[in-house]
Amino acid sequence: MAKIIQFPTRKQLQQQDIVDSLKLEIEYCEENLKEAMEHLDELNEEVVFLTKEYNLLLKELTNLTKEKQ
Repeated sequence: MAKIIQFPTRKQLQQQDIVDSLKLEIEYCEENLKEAMEHLDELNEEVVFLTKEYNLLLKELTNLTKEKQ
């Protein structure tokens, strides 16, 4: 007896196409999320630096205004 080859149904093929499409979209989203998180890290570092600079300048200004009084 010969082996019967089972071909996928049209519905199975459509579902597989949808699954493949969703996997690609997920990969795209993951890449974008990773890139956004890297930008967020850079911005966070810049905010920390600027906050330190701001505090130093404010302290210097406070000291100078105290000396005048």
